[in-house]
Amino acid sequence: MKTLEQALSTFVETHRTFELQGHFTPIQPDTLQQQWPDNIPSSAELDYYLSHYEPNDILIETGFAPIIFWSIDQLQQALIGYRWVGMSEPFEASDTWPSHWVIIADDLGKGKPILVDTHQEGTPVYAGYDAGNPFLIASNLADFFTAMTAWIEVVYGSFDVFEITDDDSVVLPEFDAQLKAAIEPILGAELFAHFYDYFYG
Repeated sequence: MKTLEQALSTFVETHRTFELQGHFTPIQPDTLQQQWPDNIPSSAELDYYLSHYEPNDILIETGFAPIIFWSIDQLQQALIGYRWVGMSEPFEASDTWPSHWVIIADDLGKGKPILVDTHQEGTPVYAGYDAGNPFLIASNLADFFTAMTAWIEVVYGSFDVFEITDDDSVVLPEFDAQLKAAIEPILGAELFAHFYDYFYG
């Protein structure tokens, strides 16, 4: 958990340094238990994240579609259309969405979920598109937030978020190179490719 603690602390400080939208707040453990939805599974890493750094109105621009991070009271709503399907309440459980997958973030249009697997050690992080199968982008939650910190430093620190593409909206080669140099050592080549595909593929 020490690694996750360091990763989250650095991520939140970087978020603050670049004055990104929203803020993170700690909550008491008993408050977490009271607020946690009965039908949403958890893990030690997910508990640590949401009890120490619950996201409030977090929105991070990517240069393309913004990413929003869900607070505890939004976790159930975030799963509608994924774990629970149908046109109106009462929703039905999806036949294809494992119940131990929890969405922690999505794009602003709610079509590109970032989710964690609460049944695997370290709480791996996956991402996906509406109709496709989610793919692994980080072996654990700590690596995900470490990669996100490096990503923010490149997107906001080196390029200014809306200057990562040319006039034809093609991602700049120099941006690709810096992002790869910053994040591939954290995730490894295969998972960096997945991470990049989620944001810019």
